[in-house]
Amino acid sequence: MKKRFALTRVELLVLLGSGIIILGLLIPAVSTDHHGTHRRNQCSTQLKNFALAAIQYENTKGQLPGYLEDFGTFTGSTDPVYPDVAPESLHPHRKIGTVFVALLPWLDAQPTYERWTEDRYPVVHYGDGSWLSTPSGFVAEAAPNLAILQCPSDPLNDEDYGRNSYISNNGMHHRSKDGADQWTLRRSDGSEVTIDFARSMSIANGVFNNKFAGLDADGKPVAIGPAVRLDDFKDGMSNTILFSESLQAGPWHQAGFATADDLRVEVPESEVRYPPEARFTQGMVWHYEDDEKIDGASALLPIHRIDGGDPFTTTMNRQNAGDLARPSSAHVDGVNASMADGGTRFISNSIDYRVYQALLTPRGIKSDVPKQDYVLDGEDM
Repeated sequence: MKKRFALTRVELLVLLGSGIIILGLLIPAVSTDHHGTHRRNQCSTQLKNFALAAIQYENTKGQLPGYLEDFGTFTGSTDPVYPDVAPESLHPHRKIGTVFVALLPWLDAQPTYERWTEDRYPVVHYGDGSWLSTPSGFVAEAAPNLAILQCPSDPLNDEDYGRNSYISNNGMHHRSKDGADQWTLRRSDGSEVTIDFARSMSIANGVFNNKFAGLDADGKPVAIGPAVRLDDFKDGMSNTILFSESLQAGPWHQAGFATADDLRVEVPESEVRYPPEARFTQGMVWHYEDDEKIDGASALLPIHRIDGGDPFTTTMNRQNAGDLARPSSAHVDGVNASMADGGTRFISNSIDYRVYQALLTPRGIKSDVPKQDYVLDGEDM
């Protein structure tokens, strides 16, 4: 007669208890992963909306906006929204803003856009009314916290005004490894090219460029970038990044580190200084660097990679802005990006830097990247 094996009551209770413990450990992990995926997808959707807004802008205006734009001049002495504000606190000032200001009508933020584009409204305030303005002097209505500009996974997004998690493709970092604003690129074929701010904004080198002819440190007008259209993207619109994300992104409304005092003018016709960090605070750039040091390129600095440096603890300032103008995020292993065709991609933070350069250059073969003949392969991403 065969013996029948059965679990004792104690053994059964032990098994059930073990199963409950295992489930208790697994459920939070599954829940966390689900929430992480949801946040990443929400971020991707917002980036897609930026790309679609830029496409609509180009269809309407005939060219893409700049990373820096002149939106007019406030010449009045009263604010229609705050008629009791002392007139002496509302000096004439230029309304110099970012690419995100330009896209506001296509991001369901028309009232904020009107604050920037109608001359009767000021965007900065010179009084002591902290209830009215941001620490940098911008009027609160010109710098609201807009949900679409905040990645739900961004742990550093806690500013009172102008919260921002996103950056635009602003092309080539024009400075040399020694910090010179003009330098000579000598290629192995014997050709030489002078790289400066104007050259770095060529259509082949990037997407969004400067549209504000402010004055440089010597009082001379800064170069304006060329008109960039979608049909200029010869490498394919699906292979060209428009927007990505960054934990170091500056407030969406503030060009560089410009404050109320920087925008003030004595007469409406006056020019103001070009904010030199404006290309970096809401932008990503590529550097003339290559791991193989092709054609005199510098070795790639780790901080210039996606998620380079320590994005969770580093704060952008005037000294490190150019280095931190790269994508970063709190998502695992990479960042979301939206492309010129309106699509989105998740890009690994281990991406080859040549691929990153190719994604930022609309015409790689005509650009100033170290390896101009590099051909982008979809499998590289």
